[in-house]
Amino acid sequence: MNIAILDDSKEDLRQVKSVISSYYESQNTSADIHLYSSAEAFFTKYIPGFYDLIIMDIYMGSMTGMDAARKLREARDTAALIFISSSDSFAVESYDVQASYYLLKPFDPEKLCRILSTIQFRQSQNSRYIELISDRTPVKIPVRSILYVDTYRNAVQVHTTDAGIIRSYITFQKFEELLEGMKCFLSCYRGCIVNMDHIEESTDEGFVMDNQELVTVRKRGSNAIKKAYLEYLFSSDSDN
Repeated sequence: MNIAILDDSKEDLRQVKSVISSYYESQNTSADIHLYSSAEAFFTKYIPGFYDLIIMDIYMGSMTGMDAARKLREARDTAALIFISSSDSFAVESYDVQASYYLLKPFDPEKLCRILSTIQFRQSQNSRYIELISDRTPVKIPVRSILYVDTYRNAVQVHTTDAGIIRSYITFQKFEELLEGMKCFLSCYRGCIVNMDHIEESTDEGFVMDNQELVTVRKRGSNAIKKAYLEYLFSSDSDN
């Protein structure tokens, strides 16, 4: 795990690092932790895709944590983001940069550990593959590459980030069984499921994915669907 912590408070940097180090030691997982006192200092050494997890304060001088997060997402960086702030003023806005969690200072170390556990679960989940037959050929599809899945003329269509649309003549019910236990998937309407890890924005019409495609949500029950998405993003217990 490559982890960056951004905070202009030396004491907060020390505390967050201590909690994170203890957590990953307990999991027998190697964690390379990098500390930065500002977003500007972070970007002087930033390499897109290097970090698995980035934890940052909101208020850090001229470049805020939200500014830094937007810059990361503009670079298509998919690192998990956790905000730790003295104010909840940006909690709603953090949805726009796909933040995993938003904690208020002084934070609860046990809650941060639960969050780390959830993120670790999601990352291990996203290393999984599903196998389909497409054009009579077995195909392995990484779960993390799946944007959404729908149906067209009796075929299941898997929309992916890197291989376009993969079609397979399997029933939608059978396909859903392949995803059993993977809580990143959410049903938008009958015959359509979306990978919540690729949602960029929730709108009145549905979900805008990070490739800018719109996946619509059925009108009946749309509030419950969007609530499930928000709970997935921000509930530290949703995957435990």
